[in-house]
Amino acid sequence: MATKLTKLPLKRRTGSLYKRSNSRKSYQKSIPFAIYDKQSGQYAGCTRFGEMALNHKRAEIGWTWIGPEFQGTGLNKSVKFELLNYAFDILDLNRIEIKTDELNLKSQNAIKSIGAIYEGTFRKHAITWSGRVRNSVYFSIIKEDWPRIKLHLLTKLNAFQV
Repeated sequence: MATKLTKLPLKRRTGSLYKRSNSRKSYQKSIPFAIYDKQSGQYAGCTRFGEMALNHKRAEIGWTWIGPEFQGTGLNKSVKFELLNYAFDILDLNRIEIKTDELNLKSQNAIKSIGAIYEGTFRKHAITWSGRVRNSVYFSIIKEDWPRIKLHLLTKLNAFQV
């Protein structure tokens, strides 16, 4: 894999995101990660486990930002593979949730491409930083889906390495 996840978020690029994620980490609600691209030797973005409810064996993956120069390279799929592998094979979670803005079709397509299942749209779910009321599109991967999705992602990731 061309990815390395580290628990040190990108302070430079994420500013207040770093402060919020670290405060939530202390409550075990969130684990932020920096994304380091081994091939280029550069930090490429950040992501996290969030809204963790370990007593219910579920978490959310999101708050992902990937630099434009790393988009479309397979790096995000590699990152999601590592997070999902950790969630299901190490933490033994039953469910991972992924949500995005209804207007963010690029993210929706990326989420679908890893094999997540569309579950529905929460209308008037959140207010964005600009004040726009957003609808959130929800996807999930459950433990029973993971073996099939794992194989699917490994196949896609091997294609990027050719």
